[in-house]
Amino acid sequence: MNAAERILVVDDDRFNCTLMRELCETAGFSVVEAHDGIEALERIRAEQPQLVLLDIMMGGKDGFQVLQELRRTPATARLPVIVVTALSDLDSKVRGLSLGADDYVTKPFHSIELQTRIRIVLDAHRYRAQLQGSGQSEGARLPAEVRGCQELAEDLEIEFRRSERYHHPLSLGLILLDDNGPLPAEPAQAAKLGDELLTVFRRTLRVVDRIYRLQHDQFVLLLPETPLAGARVALRRVREGWGANRAQPPPTFSAAITHSPHPSINASQQLLEQASRLLQDAHWKGGDRLLELPPA
Repeated sequence: MNAAERILVVDDDRFNCTLMRELCETAGFSVVEAHDGIEALERIRAEQPQLVLLDIMMGGKDGFQVLQELRRTPATARLPVIVVTALSDLDSKVRGLSLGADDYVTKPFHSIELQTRIRIVLDAHRYRAQLQGSGQSEGARLPAEVRGCQELAEDLEIEFRRSERYHHPLSLGLILLDDNGPLPAEPAQAAKLGDELLTVFRRTLRVVDRIYRLQHDQFVLLLPETPLAGARVALRRVREGWGANRAQPPPTFSAAITHSPHPSINASQQLLEQASRLLQDAHWKGGDRLLELPPA
């Protein structure tokens, strides 16, 4: 973390504002507060924070309106914003991300989660700035956060709803290291190979792609704004990265791709369920292959 990174905390509930301030200051950030949407915009102009923690539900100008104004103003179009929502308010999460929020956190707050999400968003912003300064494309790669089963269910539902609402493509990749050939039987060694595969994901996937580790050797890749053809490209890059710069061929892996829109996909969980069936078919066929949903 850079010294004196400033965060603007925006919430009309002063108790929540104080709580977020304390959690951010504990992590070493400098914090300023705003208690409504108009004050938030004034503070952003005056204080020039590096990140905004923005509560959605406020009286007067709410968080959505603040976010829209930030994104259509050139000076703040890329300002990192994390929206703050209620735990059960899925629609607000979907809308906030669709309006250009970088991430979301839910109330009640968990200190480690809040601090981790802030650092990830700031790291991504710094990385993009470095790419822009060096003339590289934003398509260059960025280390990604690794999530687990609990986050997968919620993120998948959010992205599926956003995909349906805005008619944007969404793809899911399910990857499993094959248990034949050179894959060692010892769990510790298999877990080490899984760690190596994670490194490949981080090198080859985009900033917006999300990685979930279900077991030591099984992963889900959630690819927003990505049609089937783009998912194939992503998996091809992973396979090429997995085999690069090795003295001996690495253990193989099997993969399955599901995508929406597709006639057989009517709910978020079907993306994962059908990918699981495809992956099982790949295993029965000897592994080391990629299977996908048949054409409509």
